[in-house]
Amino acid sequence: MKKTSIITIMAALLIALVGCDKIDPDNTLKPVNPTGGGDVEGGNKTVLIKDFTGARCVNCPAAAETAHALQHQLGEDRVFVMSVHAGGLAQPAGQFPDFLTEEGTAWYNNHDSNPLFSVDNVSLTDGNTLYVDQIDAPVAAALTEEQSFEIEPTVAFDETSRDLTVNVSLVSLVQQSGQFNVTVCLVEDNIIGWQITPEGINREYVFRNVFRGTLNGANGEMVSDGDLAPQAELSCSCTGTLSPDFNADECYVLAYVSGANGKILQTAMKKVK
Repeated sequence: MKKTSIITIMAALLIALVGCDKIDPDNTLKPVNPTGGGDVEGGNKTVLIKDFTGARCVNCPAAAETAHALQHQLGEDRVFVMSVHAGGLAQPAGQFPDFLTEEGTAWYNNHDSNPLFSVDNVSLTDGNTLYVDQIDAPVAAALTEEQSFEIEPTVAFDETSRDLTVNVSLVSLVQQSGQFNVTVCLVEDNIIGWQITPEGINREYVFRNVFRGTLNGANGEMVSDGDLAPQAELSCSCTGTLSPDFNADECYVLAYVSGANGKILQTAMKKVK
């Protein structure tokens, strides 16, 4: 290995140790019980956890495992985790992957550490982010909220041109009013690459649910700005081209509807293929 490569990797390791929020190794996932008794109840309300992470963040793998354990505990059809690489520890260096996106940088909003989280774009601390030991209760509480929308994405993918068309159908389940936006995200799962861990550089780390960008902007597109009666139907459509660098077999579309304040009201996903 060349001397310059060794210096680059050592520098990356030093930055990772300085810029990460420390995860307590004794921190284990506690049973979630926001109401004081019984399991989490509610209808089909879903929740989206955005995990702001980086390949050069030494504590990010443990935080991601905690988020996915919470997803498994509460239901993979109701809790979604999307790994958003943003911030200084997501900057590519040497063989570390480049998962940066314009939208992810906008959502990260100039924070200075990883891992950080948002739950349905709502949080309790630090602007729009939470630390990993703070997400249990907000996720469980969000699942008990009244479901105000149904959302269903449908995907058409041309394997030759790699053109992608996504149609999103929505139904308002309650009387409501205001501005509502739909954001369509592209996510790729099971990507192999370099990740800094407490044990050193893992050159075959499996990155889960990596946010690859949106098809309609960081804030999505407005689908309604007024009153909605129960069973009112809305829709939107967007197109894009899947990068040849992305594995279509591991890609899926994640669509969510949010209010004017940015809070996500319902999320759904669909495989690209």
